Amino acid sequence: MRYLVTLKPLKPFFFGGDITFGELTKNSNYLVHSRLFPQQTAILGMIRKEILIQSKLLTTKRQGEWVDDKSSATKLVGDTKFSFNQEQNFGVLKSISPIFLIQNSNRFIKKVDIDSCTYQKGLLKGYDPKKDIYDNYISIDTKQTKNMSDIFIPIEQIGIKKNSDKKGYFKKTSYLLKDDFQFAFYIELDFELQKSFITLGAEQSMFKMDIQKSNQELDYYDKNGYLTLLSDSYIDIPIRDNCEFAITSEISFSFLVNKFKDNEKVFKKHNKEY
Repeated sequence: MRYLVTLKPLKPFFFGGDITFGELTKNSNYLVHSRLFPQQTAILGMIRKEILIQSKLLTTKRQGEWVDDKSSATKLVGDTKFSFNQEQNFGVLKSISPIFLIQNSNRFIKKVDIDSCTYQKGLLKGYDPKKDIYDNYISIDTKQTKNMSDIFIPIEQIGIKKNSDKKGYFKKTSYLLKDDFQFAFYIELDFELQKSFITLGAEQSMFKMDIQKSNQELDYYDKNGYLTLLSDSYIDIPIRDNCEFAITSEISFSFLVNKFKDNEKVFKKHNKEY
């Protein structure tokens, strides 16, 4: 079965990846901004957990969470974390689409506003550095466009104490969604998933999850022939050697290693893009 899943934030959300306050480690930071979208691997983990809960295979207590019938749980959702290095079986869960935004039935994807410029001979003609062309969104249904401030409300939290034994200034920016916007994705699974309240993100933010059956696809064709990536993508070839022109950004990704915790994978920034 194929479903449209929508997630409505019930309070400010914070999607941090591996950049959070936490304890004082190399990944901790005093000034942090939430990512605007959850990573697909976070959605994968949330859905697997929710399937176990709705199947009454996950026991949740104050002491923690555990699975008593591991054999049934493995058949239902698999037993490994996400990995780039091998094909994996996640049981009843067959596929998850890129995450997008939806306002009523109007679906928005993130798309660089390249149409406001003209690309010719290695240059963007008409580009204004004072105008943000990166954080922009387009409806694949109506072609309506919006910028980041039309959709996201920043919520800032400022403090002067990072932990119990060391004082320090910190500033955290979470977000809310405006005007009935919600996160959404399509999912294929052999399971009657029900609506629920779920937690997601670095601070376990609460979301209302609604489910409806759908046969729609998340398709987008750029009229100028640009290849538009609809989600974070792992590209294992040097982009600069294989593209005449690209607008990209890099992110850190915390799920490159799973089973073999002692084997570190080092990805060189100069020839790998995420």
